[in-house]
Amino acid sequence: MSHEIAAITRVVNAFAEAWNRHDMNAFAELFAQDAEFVNVVGIWWKGQPEIKAAHEFTHQTMFKNSRLSLQEVSVRLPAPEIAISRCRWTLEGHVSPEGDALPARHGILVNTLRKIDGAWRIIDSQNTDIVEGVLSRPQ
Repeated sequence: MSHEIAAITRVVNAFAEAWNRHDMNAFAELFAQDAEFVNVVGIWWKGQPEIKAAHEFTHQTMFKNSRLSLQEVSVRLPAPEIAISRCRWTLEGHVSPEGDALPARHGILVNTLRKIDGAWRIIDSQNTDIVEGVLSRPQ
């Protein structure tokens, strides 16, 4: 089981590594062909080609010089061939559509992975911005 968690963690870390190289070919390869991805503003991409195209566009514009770092990666396996990973992230170096520098953002990324032909692939991804001060936990 620990070797599976290590393999899944490598996929999650490869997400950030491909992002930081702005290598959307490597990024797209992490996803299954029929994967889905919902970004922080609720745009829902269906299929690896759509996920790749959307990220290629943003990495030529607002995320061109961005850097993604992951913290607190957790993995659980609710079934032998299915994994759920959650991690906190920080994004720096991104700009507005007008090109103005933006402050660092923080969020949580949830990836559901499936073992396909012996390799872990992301089948579903949900990204959420953390907006400080909007809601808090009950004390």
